[in-house]
Amino acid sequence: PAQEAAAGPPACQRPGCAGHYDDVGEGELYCDTCGLAPVVSPSGLVSSPPTGIAAGGSRGSRSQSSRSSSRASSRASARSSQSRRSVSGRLSRSLSGSSTSRSVSVRSSGTTAGSSGRARLGAGLVRVPDVPRPDPREMVQERPEVPERKRFCSRSDCGAPVGRARGERPGRTEGFCTKCGHPYSFVPKLSAGDIVHGQYEVVGCLAHGGLGWVYLAVDRAVSDRWVVLKGLLDTGDQDAMAAAISERRFLAEIEHSNIVRIYNFVEHLDQRTGSMDGYIVMEYVGGKSLKEIANDRRTPTGKRDPLAVEQACAYGIEALEALGHLHSRNLLYCDFKVDNAIQTEDQLKLIDMGAVRRMDDDESAIYGTVGYQAPEVAEVGPSVASDLYTVARTLAVLTFDFQGYTNVFVDSLPDPDNIEVFRTYESFYRLLVRATDPDPARRFASAQEMTEQLTGVLREVVALQTNRPRPALSTLFGPEVRVTDTELFGRLDGEVSRLGARVVPVRAPRNGAAPALPPVPAL
Repeated sequence: PAQEAAAGPPACQRPGCAGHYDDVGEGELYCDTCGLAPVVSPSGLVSSPPTGIAAGGSRGSRSQSSRSSSRASSRASARSSQSRRSVSGRLSRSLSGSSTSRSVSVRSSGTTAGSSGRARLGAGLVRVPDVPRPDPREMVQERPEVPERKRFCSRSDCGAPVGRARGERPGRTEGFCTKCGHPYSFVPKLSAGDIVHGQYEVVGCLAHGGLGWVYLAVDRAVSDRWVVLKGLLDTGDQDAMAAAISERRFLAEIEHSNIVRIYNFVEHLDQRTGSMDGYIVMEYVGGKSLKEIANDRRTPTGKRDPLAVEQACAYGIEALEALGHLHSRNLLYCDFKVDNAIQTEDQLKLIDMGAVRRMDDDESAIYGTVGYQAPEVAEVGPSVASDLYTVARTLAVLTFDFQGYTNVFVDSLPDPDNIEVFRTYESFYRLLVRATDPDPARRFASAQEMTEQLTGVLREVVALQTNRPRPALSTLFGPEVRVTDTELFGRLDGEVSRLGARVVPVRAPRNGAAPALPPVPAL
């Protein structure tokens, strides 16, 4: 160790790079030139021993259990993307070319000024049931497969159903689209025990999302922490690759308690096909998506029981906190919905950040979801107003049985006379009406403004339910710092100066005599 210290920081292992590794804390080393971690040698070998987790070993089971409760990601995070193909898609074609990268470090330089330390749901007004963190190993699918009803061509301008059964013959999991000839595959490219980029040891599949398989892995270079590898469905799809690169690029700048963290973006050689596949490395967050939470609520007859309006408002306030942070950094989320937010314990987190884009970006593909996306986005692009629109639509989906929100009411709300929650809480209905106004200029001007209004609605809802007022300090008017006297001038007692004397009018005598002059006060 003394010799190593005297020799200075180790040189970067990447061929052609003249940088050296810097210790950024917690044992993490990154090159000061290319930004890569020192886990892959030029020969492709790694120096760290296998963890044994992917093979089901018991090494470090106690420490792994404790890590799973403090560093997590989620089956909900993975699951929430499953419905993307059915209702979500590209709204405009990308005009920008694709970029390539072997590996890009996206480590954060520290806590940003916009980070939020608030984790408690409900704004101190309502208690939202906690969602416990699951054991990551229990989230791994034993037999990963994509249902036939969710198999579609990945080509952006096609989207035709593929891999469907014909007669008694089951659908193919790999093949070519019969409409456009584009290849498709719904077979996981990674297996338990595979090492990606010489650093991430694959444990198994969590789920299949709109852009491909999502894997659980162990980061062997950083304390064996749990991570998620989000793979591309098809590296030949330029829009899919651009979305993945966009996710890595923008989230490198973001550190917020309500937004999932992105650690890295790497490429891995597929030994079967010889192609280089891209993967996004993100934190593992254990919990349930809002979609799962809503679907778990059922009436005795089996129908979905909508969330209580106060619980939905609590979720909306936290989501707006996250969106406001993105907006402050000139970023737009673009695709908020029940699939893309999860509750973990007493905290809400935004996930699936592939649709995030800069406000001045006029070239990248726009991704959104029918029923949530604002009507003007397809023509003029996303904006702060369209982001707030998606939050209001999500609140509507959560709080009542919103039949037809993807067709009949795709750009409107049902008649309030037919919706019980609207009849009971008129202020909640008025908030949704304003946030989903067809004219973006008439919606809320910012996430902060909508947060204040939604918090006011939550106060009214809780007050009506408990028969107790829930006032808040005004943000426009403060308390009086002193009490104003009831008299403009005080009474005169004793002799005062001429400047302080009051002139008292004297009535003239009735006999016409000159009026008496008032006494002159002494100086």
